[in-house]
Amino acid sequence: MKEIEIEEIEKGLAYDLFEQTGFDSNWIKEKEGIKGILKDLSKLYQQNETKDFTIICEEKEIKVHKLILQIRSELFKGMFLSVNDTSNQVHDYTGKSFQTIQELIYFLYHDKIDETKLTKENIEEFVDLKDFYELNQNSILGSYLVDFYSKNIFNSSKTKKEEEQK
Repeated sequence: MKEIEIEEIEKGLAYDLFEQTGFDSNWIKEKEGIKGILKDLSKLYQQNETKDFTIICEEKEIKVHKLILQIRSELFKGMFLSVNDTSNQVHDYTGKSFQTIQELIYFLYHDKIDETKLTKENIEEFVDLKDFYELNQNSILGSYLVDFYSKNIFNSSKTKKEEEQK
């Protein structure tokens, strides 16, 4: 997995969290501060008992925190702010692969993707989801996808053409 560089912090979840809550985000650039926040968010990802929203995909459920979705997605933010119902809500991802949705949710909490799970097909789904859910434009998801595509898809096409020319 690609590790987050301190220079990328301004593109990540911790920065998004501080921007939307109105806290001074200048201290977040300090290495230890950001590590602590990311560690806490990773713990939050594991805490199923505090999750208050359900995503359904391929008839499987993924429990998440509305706060994380709201911070990372303008679409979810609008949806959650316009709904007065405080009960658990469900969102159905019909037509998307469970693995892609699971990786996207993992990314929203951790700001990293397991590149071994990326394929040409789910990269296209990631791009569609990023655009549809209006994921925060500061997100580093785009750089992950571009890096993966250029390293794997573009280079494999180039190698294939070179082999055909021999």
